[in-house]
Amino acid sequence: MNKPLLFLFFLTFKLFFSQLDNTHYLQPIIFGIYNANTITEEYIYLSTPTITNITVNVRMADGVTIPRLSVYNINAATSTIVTNGTVTFSNTTPVRLSIVNASNTVLTPGTSPITIATTRAGTIIPANIGGLIFQSTDEFFVNYRGQSDSQAGSALTKGKIALGKTFFWGGTPTELTTTVTEVGNMVSIMATENNTVVTISNIKAGTEFINGTNSTPITGTSLTRTLQKGQSFVLYAKVKSGVLSMQDKGWLGAKITSDKNIAVTVGGLMQQGDIDTGTTTPNRDFAVDQLVPVEQLGNEYVVMQGNGGAYEKVIVIATEANTTVSLNGNTGVNYTLASAGNYATIPATFFTNKNMYIKTNKSVYVFHKIYGAAALNTNSFMFIPPLSCFGQSSVNMIPDAKQIGDTVYGNTELAVLAAAGAANEPVVTLNGSVVVSPITGGSNIAVPGNPNWRSYRYNIAAATGRNLRISSAGTIQAELIGASGAAGFGGYYSGFGTAPIVTIDVGSSPTTTRPCTGTTGTSSLALSTTPGLGAYQWYKNGAAISGATNSTYTIPLTDATPAEYNVIVTPPGGCLIYSNVVKSYACPCYKPGATGTPEITKIGISTRAEKSAANWPADVNNAFLALESNDKGLVITRIPDPETSITEPVDGMIVFDTDEVCLKIYDGTQWTRINQTCN
Repeated sequence: MNKPLLFLFFLTFKLFFSQLDNTHYLQPIIFGIYNANTITEEYIYLSTPTITNITVNVRMADGVTIPRLSVYNINAATSTIVTNGTVTFSNTTPVRLSIVNASNTVLTPGTSPITIATTRAGTIIPANIGGLIFQSTDEFFVNYRGQSDSQAGSALTKGKIALGKTFFWGGTPTELTTTVTEVGNMVSIMATENNTVVTISNIKAGTEFINGTNSTPITGTSLTRTLQKGQSFVLYAKVKSGVLSMQDKGWLGAKITSDKNIAVTVGGLMQQGDIDTGTTTPNRDFAVDQLVPVEQLGNEYVVMQGNGGAYEKVIVIATEANTTVSLNGNTGVNYTLASAGNYATIPATFFTNKNMYIKTNKSVYVFHKIYGAAALNTNSFMFIPPLSCFGQSSVNMIPDAKQIGDTVYGNTELAVLAAAGAANEPVVTLNGSVVVSPITGGSNIAVPGNPNWRSYRYNIAAATGRNLRISSAGTIQAELIGASGAAGFGGYYSGFGTAPIVTIDVGSSPTTTRPCTGTTGTSSLALSTTPGLGAYQWYKNGAAISGATNSTYTIPLTDATPAEYNVIVTPPGGCLIYSNVVKSYACPCYKPGATGTPEITKIGISTRAEKSAANWPADVNNAFLALESNDKGLVITRIPDPETSITEPVDGMIVFDTDEVCLKIYDGTQWTRINQTCN
């Protein structure tokens, strides 16, 4: 027989600077009831590193409808009404946008294209009503900020790398009971092409979502909607008054897939409660951030703590089964996430000098529940980018860094993560000339378990100036947190999608996405690399393969055990670049059938107009039941993660696992993948 020879041969090299881009998508979002206790003002800030004027075209999500804008020049403190959707600004003249009506009155939250009415949750939102698109020939930042006397929030759009087909719903679970019923968690999904089929799966049974004006909620462990270009679909899970329930976390880790590119934003009005006493309180604040698809994630993260002390938490969400999480250089495993969508809540005790290092064996989403001040009602969350040696060396610039609208946040701080080395110490300025020095004890802070990075902290509120710039000789990431009384906000700048993406492709295999191994076939794993990218190490089931340090690796002929393979590339600077994981299986064999007298098949089901043979189904031997059709196949139950989805499996139950893309059978003890073998 011919033995299949498998080649895994591509290194996909993508280098993006997220957040700074020439195209941005802002999905419509929901924050419950819109009043002084939630949100009363909202703005869109535009800035660019370009010295000369650039032009940005603002459109509704349909790409055609032009919103009426009030454009505020931050430095000149002047406003202009723009009716053609064209906004002009430069590095030295950042602007702040508000959406206005025909009478030039600013649209209030809940009535604008940005924050829509809660009664639209669970419905398909027309492209000319909710969501915005920003386009230019030059690169720029888009920063959404909202506030009231009691709440505040901020989020940067991620540019074109926000588009993808697979995401996981992230955020932070509600921890304690509340009587504030508008508290809840949201996901907003926008289509970029017509006839986009979106599925949200792995929702925990019992979770309820607002269903427009219908009093009957949307329920189910999986939901599917078809969206046209620019249309959005928003799910909002409101808490239940006075009790903890599935509403608080049943949505967390849900998988979001589509057949065409979508943009996804998560957040909501977050409840905090009184952690110290465990009693019900109205403490809350809102948070929002835009996601990137799973292929833009990584395996190494540094989280910089805010001002919440022991109240802060980090949530890590697995995108693949059997994900391990190790903290602060621990050579062992702190958490194991058995299934895609499972999450770990890491307490603040793992912060060392306000830094936490996270390393995983597979790509994960990381969210940080952060506080602008010690007060419990200043909480927010940030979607944290992975470490990269190929990221931005500057953030130029953050306009009105310590305020939202006219409200100044007196506790505004900046935390910067920079590559180690004196030459890489960040330079922070306000208004282009006022140099801000790190706070006492806040310079060159070591990251536990990773000597390649250092953090720095700055008191922005105490410095003179409004527009913030950060630069370094090396790669940086920056987070801005602020608080004023009961309101707090946070925003993360730079980092996503900046590392090369190492991808293993499969060729010459019976299964195009998986290699097979064993005595009836063999696979060669190979990468075509850019010279000088770094050193290689191949792994099997998470363990380094001895001697496998080249760009190619051949699986031994005698190794028929199904396994997971990946390669890690270490470029100069110490960052780790992880490839995707490929799962092998035993190569199929083809032996002649058993000899002897066959048993006649007596029962058959057919969709044909007439039998395929006069003796059918008796001519199909050794079966209990025979099926035949000219154009139909047998599809068994399709379900993600049967290990948790099916609570009471029985011996012999067979399903198709849509997460691992394989058939599985329950043997009375566990679910096992069905692979063809030689008998």
